[in-house]
Amino acid sequence: MGLSQLNFEGRNRVEVAIDRLREYEPTEGYYLAFSGGKDSMVIYDLAVKSGVKFDAHYCVSPIDPPQIYKFIKEHYPEVQWDYHARGWWQMVVRKGLPMRQSRWCCQVIKEAGGEGRTVVLGNRRAEGGSVRSHQDCYEIGRKHHKIFLRPIIDFDNNDVWEYIKLNDLPYCSLYDEGFKRLGCVLCPFSRDIEREMRYFPKTVKAYQRACDKIVANAIESGRERKHDFQTGQELFEWWIKRD
Repeated sequence: MGLSQLNFEGRNRVEVAIDRLREYEPTEGYYLAFSGGKDSMVIYDLAVKSGVKFDAHYCVSPIDPPQIYKFIKEHYPEVQWDYHARGWWQMVVRKGLPMRQSRWCCQVIKEAGGEGRTVVLGNRRAEGGSVRSHQDCYEIGRKHHKIFLRPIIDFDNNDVWEYIKLNDLPYCSLYDEGFKRLGCVLCPFSRDIEREMRYFPKTVKAYQRACDKIVANAIESGRERKHDFQTGQELFEWWIKRD
């Protein structure tokens, strides 16, 4: 369909996104959640074009690809780096590995910032999933004192890349190396485990060390375990199977 096609009461998707940013602008300005991925680049550029007041924040993830750190520092030096996940690996040992059914990791890393603010997110319905497919453009958070604005909720992947190319926006090199989405390495929802393990061996090793400690602590304490793993490697291999 394309970005330029008029399909929102005579407006195209870009115009609608800009109108949303202007319509809901709070007096103190937006908290813009910036991850260094393609969607956050688009909402950042739209926020600039709309003229709204905002401050952009990167919630530093200890398990993001290192290429993300480099990209943000080089191309978005004005983005604030917020460290909410200090002591991450100790948390993994204490809380257990992040699982699809128990994604405590997102609360610690991605969702920690923006308390009391109107948070601009790059979420899109086209990304799929039962949660995002039912999200609204403007929504009051249930668990936190936040309001969420998703200006590009109607964009599909082609729209995002068309916007990036039309506006000549730089993007992280990993997209040209086969990665369709960027985020935490070995995320419970990742379907590209083999590629991530090849590209990010340091993070893999860190997870393996955490698995060693989890199993060692369980054996030492003698507590009942759901799975009878004898080594950290057994736990790690079970975890990455994503069964």
